[in-house]
Amino acid sequence: MANRDTLSVDQKDGEKASRPNGKNYLLAIAIDAYKNCSQLNNAVNDAAAFIDLMTSRYNVETAHVTFIKDEQATKRSIDLAFLRLIKLITPQDNLIVYFSGHGRYDEHYGGNWVPVEAGIRDDDWPDYLSNDQVKSYLSRIKSFHTFLIADSCFSGSLFIDKSKEKFSGDRRDTEPSRWGLTSGKKEIVSDGQPGQHSPFAAALLDVLRKADQPPGVMRICDLVLEKVAANAQQMPMGSPLQVVGHQGGQLVFYFREDEEQAWALAQGADTIRAYTDFYDKYPYGNYTEQALDKLEELEEKSAWDKVPKNRQALLLRYLRENPRSPYVKEAQRLLDALRGAEATTPIEEKGEIQPVFQAQAPPAIVVPKLIVPEHMILVKGGSFDMGDVMSDKEFYEERVHTVTLSDFMIAKFQLTFAEYDTFCEATGRELPDDAGWGRGEKPVINVSWFDAIDYCNWCSEQEGLQQVYQIVNQNVSPNWNTNGYRLPTTAEWEYAARSRGEKVRFGNGKNVANPKEINFKGLESNQSQYSMVGEYREKTVPVGSLNSPNALGLYDMSGNVWEWCWDWYEKGYFSNTPVTNPHGSNNGSERVLRGGSWGTVPSFCRVSSRSKFNPVERNEYIGFRVARRSAP
Repeated sequence: MANRDTLSVDQKDGEKASRPNGKNYLLAIAIDAYKNCSQLNNAVNDAAAFIDLMTSRYNVETAHVTFIKDEQATKRSIDLAFLRLIKLITPQDNLIVYFSGHGRYDEHYGGNWVPVEAGIRDDDWPDYLSNDQVKSYLSRIKSFHTFLIADSCFSGSLFIDKSKEKFSGDRRDTEPSRWGLTSGKKEIVSDGQPGQHSPFAAALLDVLRKADQPPGVMRICDLVLEKVAANAQQMPMGSPLQVVGHQGGQLVFYFREDEEQAWALAQGADTIRAYTDFYDKYPYGNYTEQALDKLEELEEKSAWDKVPKNRQALLLRYLRENPRSPYVKEAQRLLDALRGAEATTPIEEKGEIQPVFQAQAPPAIVVPKLIVPEHMILVKGGSFDMGDVMSDKEFYEERVHTVTLSDFMIAKFQLTFAEYDTFCEATGRELPDDAGWGRGEKPVINVSWFDAIDYCNWCSEQEGLQQVYQIVNQNVSPNWNTNGYRLPTTAEWEYAARSRGEKVRFGNGKNVANPKEINFKGLESNQSQYSMVGEYREKTVPVGSLNSPNALGLYDMSGNVWEWCWDWYEKGYFSNTPVTNPHGSNNGSERVLRGGSWGTVPSFCRVSSRSKFNPVERNEYIGFRVARRSAP
């Protein structure tokens, strides 16, 4: 029999509404076929069984599962998986991490997970994934609940109190939590007989399979500890982790309900309430998009039903605010009928019939000619469908919705070091670090959102334009009617990236990402159905140097560097965004990034993808490009 060490609640109804309704992510890591350590028999099988149970009985969608096993489970791959989750997971989401493989402990180095390529010599410690690194990753993942499960020899240093295996008290899933469950303390733990499950995995799977009501983490820990201690020579541990974010709650494993039946009932009712209730229960289900489409259809009808059909002003307002409504033609027909009736109706005044007043043509208005700077492109306004128009369904935040924009101008290229350095020298600011990649025509990096705002105001001042931003400490108030430089809104950015709203996937007007044309992470391991394998440069390239602009003549709208936009990031904002010239949420903690970078995978380089970042922070992945109002 092998071992896994390389050495010798039920929810109350009143609380349910306040529980975040985000995604449940699962990262599973399992290794049998070690290159330099003894082979295991059941690690991969244990993890696969756990994944199957989570996706069949509990509410974890297959699309949100990452399974790294055997030769894939290198230290680099594991690190990258955690880094991806740091960017991907929101405070509304939950995370389960399952590790099954060898562990190693030393009083000097602490507890460690052993990746597939690591050895067991004294100089192999740097090749391991330490408890401290795991804690660091989990602390940076801003999930609502995190539950770490480790079936290996494991250090108790992850836990808040090493002397306790059980925690008691009222634990609600409406409060954030960070819990851990391990198969042992510092002792050797069993891998089980070949073809079976380890004692720890067998107990865990049994508890989850037999649960007759949604089990909370505390209940799971208690039962697994009891079962394993009674049947194996090892003592599991289960308690809160020594990880930032624990607020005394616990994750509850809710059962997967019959979505098919729920969808049939919603269709039968065919009401706004029925589709809203369905969405609340299945925000990422198989019929979510259909529910939203039906909800939108009914809301459109409800809005139209409320419009008085004999009032020109209200019909005109409806047409202006709902240019893509299915009732536009009917509204226009009614408006034309009202106007026709008014034009043929005489005006009765003092008992006499007066002729209908014929308005004189207004005097011609002389509009100053707009001068478009050489470094910018004029983007004519219009209406377009914003979001996942290609139906990639990578991220729910890309919900398709209609937006109408006025004319604006946007820079052909991402701002360069040469341009930004001039600003720094003129204002006495410290030059941003170029990461050793060079300056000049390379896109500026290591600039915060506030740095970009300051540059826009300075640039406006240099050209005698009105500044857009009034800045008091960290409070920024925009004047959208001025003609100065500013950051594009996220709607403007996407409209321009897609060449005035064309149905395309990437910012160069193409639907397949080619590393020869877009600077992104084009490794074979990152290839998708809409990307090609090619050179991964691991740094920026001079702006426009890949010579692959879109139809408007805009360069690097996908890849090279993420681009700051004006908007605050708000999850779900696309469900409530204004139709005309949206400027984003009124507040938030992070600003929107668009376009992907040299270090991102193809999915983030799609023009429908959004990311976010703290506006005061800087890194080598982020730059910006400027925009302007089109008025002279």
